[in-house]
Amino acid sequence: MAHSQNGRITADIEIRGVVQGVGFRPFVARLANRHGLTGFVKNESGHVVIRALGPEKAVRRFLDELAEKPPAGARIDSIEKELSAPSQPEEGGFVIAGSGRSDFSRAMISPDIAVCEDCLREMTTPGDPRYLNPFISCVACGPRFTIIDALPYDRETTVMSDFDMCPLCRSQYHDPADRRCHAQTVCCNGCGPVLRYEGRGEAPVEADAVARAVAALKSGGIVAVKGIGGYHFACSPYDGGAVGKLRELKGREDKPFAVMFPAPEDILSCCRVSDAEKELLLSPARPIVLLNRARGDFAESVCGASRFLGAFLPYTPLQYLLLRETGPLVMTSANVSSLPIIKDDGEMRAFFKRNALLDGVLTHNRRILRRLDDSVATVVNGKIQLLRRARGYVPLPVEIAALQGCPPLLACGAQQKSAALMTAGPLCYPTTEMGDLDSVEAMDFYRETVRDMAALFHLKPAYAVCDMHPDYAAARYARETGLPVIEVQHHFAHIASVMAEHDIREPVIGVAFDGTGYGTDGTVWGGEFLIASPGGFKRAGHLKAVKLLGSDDSVKHNWKTAACYMADAGIGHAPCSEREKLVRAALGNNINTIRSSSMGRVFDAVSAMLGICGESTYEGQGAIELENAAAAYRLSPEEDAGPLPYGIRRGGGAFIADLAPCLRAIVAERDTGAETGLLALRFHLTIAGLIADMCTRLREEHGITKVCLSGGVFQNRVLLEKTGPLLASEGFEVFLNEKVPPNDGGIALGQAYAAGHRIMNSNGEGTAHVRGGIRQID
Repeated sequence: MAHSQNGRITADIEIRGVVQGVGFRPFVARLANRHGLTGFVKNESGHVVIRALGPEKAVRRFLDELAEKPPAGARIDSIEKELSAPSQPEEGGFVIAGSGRSDFSRAMISPDIAVCEDCLREMTTPGDPRYLNPFISCVACGPRFTIIDALPYDRETTVMSDFDMCPLCRSQYHDPADRRCHAQTVCCNGCGPVLRYEGRGEAPVEADAVARAVAALKSGGIVAVKGIGGYHFACSPYDGGAVGKLRELKGREDKPFAVMFPAPEDILSCCRVSDAEKELLLSPARPIVLLNRARGDFAESVCGASRFLGAFLPYTPLQYLLLRETGPLVMTSANVSSLPIIKDDGEMRAFFKRNALLDGVLTHNRRILRRLDDSVATVVNGKIQLLRRARGYVPLPVEIAALQGCPPLLACGAQQKSAALMTAGPLCYPTTEMGDLDSVEAMDFYRETVRDMAALFHLKPAYAVCDMHPDYAAARYARETGLPVIEVQHHFAHIASVMAEHDIREPVIGVAFDGTGYGTDGTVWGGEFLIASPGGFKRAGHLKAVKLLGSDDSVKHNWKTAACYMADAGIGHAPCSEREKLVRAALGNNINTIRSSSMGRVFDAVSAMLGICGESTYEGQGAIELENAAAAYRLSPEEDAGPLPYGIRRGGGAFIADLAPCLRAIVAERDTGAETGLLALRFHLTIAGLIADMCTRLREEHGITKVCLSGGVFQNRVLLEKTGPLLASEGFEVFLNEKVPPNDGGIALGQAYAAGHRIMNSNGEGTAHVRGGIRQID
């Protein structure tokens, strides 16, 4: 109990969480003044410090409201307070003091926040000082992570230090009663960044910049639009010629484009939207949300035959100004496929000069410090699943209680959809996803991002954690750091990422399905059933390993993968084409072959067998189009939608699942005229049934009822919608990734979780000791 003096006390408070860049200090000042308190609030590196003096009852009411009613966008993780008798005279009022720079531990920075309704109302009100201002913002919205240079979050540590405030903005900035009090991005039509447009063969102009861009878009042009974390390429989704030109510009042959809509009601005109999906669309993160298509007049080239459309809403004032004139727009990252998004003005000018397919550039002079793509998410069985964690989510940490006390780690991620992660005690800071690390540019982006994360949060890792694959670029980077390296097996890291999210510390059945991953035996894995705990795993089951061709481009040729699986299953001993004969000859003579237990490759093979996708122009296309066929099929009452046959046997101490009977049945029914969509659906039901069957057998042996599903194959909505309820009906408790993606973009979290457990429970084992899929190399 605090000792009061004449009924008055002092409260010294430290608040940690997302409390910078969200209007927290003005909120505290208004609350303190309302309760008649004196003192101060200030940013202190990565948290907020408060001293409040006044009557004890008023101070305690202030503390209660502080915890119960934080401002929108804030997240309070901890409040530490010390109550004492006043140690100094109570003079003046309650003020916002200058920031300090003492303790960066557990620092958090707000992600970029979509423009709020209050700002939109002002922007569309004639006579308002921010009428039609493309940079309008307040304490509740606007860019954050992409413009901050260093903590604490103050104007002088952001790119807004490039712009002097006018008297109006300065007055509002210092007024605790104003919602722009200490809004570091504040500006108006009299100050701040300036918009300009440059058309093909024209000089850049500031006047009517938005109108000029709108005219170009309406006439079938492609315009680069500067956003929060980089540029977008925009064009009309109704104009097939424009979309085709955009595909040529990006080198993106088939992969569907996302569409930005002016308002939620516009999305309802062409998609089915659940309440959960609408809430996600309107969330401050404003991700691209994969929705079921219902109808629409878009050009077929926007997303082909896909049953899903990536839809999102404007999140910057500039996007609102554009779309209220143009209607929906294809909005895609401004890059050539596989290269990082363009963020710098000079880089865009050079791109514009050498690419005649681009018709104009709508840009401004507010710098972007960090490349950040749009996040992508979906809703499956009522739960959000992130497919790409980027704008709106980065740099928020994922808190893993089990890592409390662990030395700081750098988890380097994987080769595809690469995202690294750094830890500070229980706080895990995932980077944005950086794509596939197959180019010099991508690897430069990776190094730049890791260095920036370490510098911004003052992180100094003691260990580097990576995949066991010897040729992954991220693994090479780990070895280049000079830190002790811990390797974590790929599929174990997938399962560990789910365990970390849900704070599971006891053994689980882990089902890890993806396209490829380096196994502890040196072969390619990808259809794995693991008995996993934080300290390691046992490979308790897997798909039968099949001999595949191992050339770098073989994953693009689904027909080739299908030929390998058909040969293994004894289908079609007299190939009807010369290319199939060549494949079988290579298999028979072991020319550049590998053995793989990958589930992802089985999906590719079935897609080709059914004539859906024989050649892939982007990663996962065969499986995605197979899923589309299954999702689109509508059963009639007399049709058999039961699972297809498969086999399970014991071998080498594990259950081995054989899908050869399933593949033989698919080909036989295909050849007798069965509907392609029906067979696609039955294949998905078969895999769901196989998962439940294997998990049931493992439960009987090990007594485990918790199941974790992860890996790129579990991005498949049809498969998840069938598998989750089936497992639940069999008495299993099912866990999925929710805070990081199930694909390789989330694998760094699992690497950190497994490595952290190894470090904190080490028994002094020697260098290069391998235990349960974890290897330490000092």
